[in-house]
Amino acid sequence: AMTRQIGAPAAAPTASQLFGAGGGGAQEAAPLLGGAQQSQALVARDQTSQYLQSRHEAVQQVESTIHELGGIFQQLATVVAEQGEVAIRIDDNIDDTLTNVDNAQGQLLKYLDRVQSNRWLILKIFGILMLFTALFVVFVA
Repeated sequence: AMTRQIGAPAAAPTASQLFGAGGGGAQEAAPLLGGAQQSQALVARDQTSQYLQSRHEAVQQVESTIHELGGIFQQLATVVAEQGEVAIRIDDNIDDTLTNVDNAQGQLLKYLDRVQSNRWLILKIFGILMLFTALFVVFVA
């Protein structure tokens, strides 16, 4: 996993650079600022530095969250691919089952035909036995 570290700037910009106050180069050329102005500049620089540091941390947190989401989506893609394979196997099994049911229906129809033809055979044998029984009763008894 590639993470890009965002570093704080080497020198914090001054308040006038951030907020566009003043004439730009005219203030930079001033030899020394007065004590109040210098402390205000330091406070502004500290605030700017704190702001930049907090933004840097926020960007790192967002980057970390995006990286975690990427991992989650990769896991999800793996699960979906595995489920796709399972769905294909289920579909193949259903096709095999349909073929087996069709074959079984054909076999049952053949069996029904044999049983019906055997019924006629059984009825013929029963008829012959009844005829012999009747002849036995009439002639022997």
